Amino acid sequence: MKTILLCITVSLFFISCSTDSDFTASENGQLPEKKHLPAENIHNPYDRKGKEIYGKLNAFYEKNKIPNSYSELAEQINFISGRPVTKSYKSSLLIEFTDEMVESIMEDPDHNMIFIIQGSAMGTYAKASLINFLQNLIIQRQQEFSITYNYITDYESNILADSILDLDETETILTVASISRYSLYSAEERKDRDWETSVGSRPAKILFTANESALASIIALLGIYLN
Repeated sequence: MKTILLCITVSLFFISCSTDSDFTASENGQLPEKKHLPAENIHNPYDRKGKEIYGKLNAFYEKNKIPNSYSELAEQINFISGRPVTKSYKSSLLIEFTDEMVESIMEDPDHNMIFIIQGSAMGTYAKASLINFLQNLIIQRQQEFSITYNYITDYESNILADSILDLDETETILTVASISRYSLYSAEERKDRDWETSVGSRPAKILFTANESALASIIALLGIYLN
């Protein structure tokens, strides 16, 4: 009995110490360290732009399944681009992505990406840099996220050190890179969750992979962020 009482006393002592320590840290303004997303790059000053898209993707998936058709992917892109998915909504400031537009991007992402970038106001040097970055991203679309993450962050480091780009071009390119990181990370999460839910059941026929749909979203959003 004495042994049991001793164990309880010791346990209460450690709990009390832990609570006091947390309270003291709070009083001193020392909050617990926040967990960072694996997609984060604190060196990119426009990292929040990608994080915003990531938040919208999570909000979309709270009420919708993973897109497995052009119309479902168009709905997702319209949602994360900030366009309300209602027939009555009209605005010249926002692009309405249709099934046909999404299908065109999926069938030839490289051509569509180049067409959008070439039509932007960026200089020739900046356009060539962004095109090369996205072309390599398209080539690597089936790679694991850890590999893609390293590729993107290396590119971001090069952009930050590039003295030829002006401030607007740097912001635009880093914004696209940030959105790419978070979109592909979200796709990686969806692949894992889709695997978990499909175990033990017959999975539906997949029209395109999560990474392919993420890249289609990135290319579609170019028209918004390059204007």
